[in-house]
This record gives sequence, structure tokens and C-alpha cells, in this order.
Amino acid sequence: MKKIAVLLCSCFLLAVTACGNNTKTNKDKEEIKKTEAVVDIHNAENSLDVDGVYKGTFPAADGPGIEITLTLNKDKTFTMHSVYIDRKDGVFDDKGTYTIDKNLLTLKIEGDADQYYRIGESKLLRLDSEKQEITGALVDHYYLTKE
Repeated sequence: MKKIAVLLCSCFLLAVTACGNNTKTNKDKEEIKKTEAVVDIHNAENSLDVDGVYKGTFPAADGPGIEITLTLNKDKTFTMHSVYIDRKDGVFDDKGTYTIDKNLLTLKIEGDADQYYRIGESKLLRLDSEKQEITGALVDHYYLTKE
């Protein structure tokens, strides 16, 4: 009889231990699910309202500067109004489409070379034709700020 009681107690303890481990295993699995890495799908195109009007004054080689007004529309089209300061014949209007890849804005200008900008929060930084930041003393003058 003692052997049966010991056997039953052993089975009971074994069952309790097994159920407890199962609960722990389930909790561990839930913790793993909670802490799994989340892929960050945020980028400039879906995180920021890029469309709108941006203004700034870029340096000019033959004058005090170029006043730029860039309007990005929700339908991926844009217009750019450029005014060369102190030049009567220095007003230009361009239009085209734009694309966004991560934080790179590409303006596809009708009849001209593409222009590149790095997208920041409420600002655009003009890049060179190789999609690199313009360097030098005038680098701070290559920003367009959203109105």
C-alpha cells in the first residue's frame, strides 16, 4: 500500500511539474512574440507630409541669389518658380513629376536634368547631380523650408 501511495504521489508531482513547465513555456513563447523585432517601414514618403510649398534662396554665380518656390502636389507633380535676384530676364518656371525613395526626393524636370533633395522634417536639402550633399561655405544656403 505504501508503494502505491508513493507511486501516486510521484505521478502527481510529475504531472504538476509538467503542467507548470508547459505554462512557463507558453509564457516564454508569448514573451518572444512580444519582443520580436519589428521592421520599421517608416520613410519620408509615408511618415511625413512632403507635399506643400517650399521656399529658399540658393546662391548664384552671377548675382545675389536665386529665390526658389517649389510646390509639391499630392499627385506627384511639382512646379518650381525661380527668380534670379537683380536680373530682369531671370524668371523661370519648371514643372514635372517627382519620386521619393526613402529620404531622397527626385524632381524629374521636363526638358532638363533631374534634381535631387534630401528630405528632412519641414525642409529639403539640395543635393548635387551625384546625389551627394553640396559642400563648402555656402552649404547652409541650399535648404528649402516648408511654409
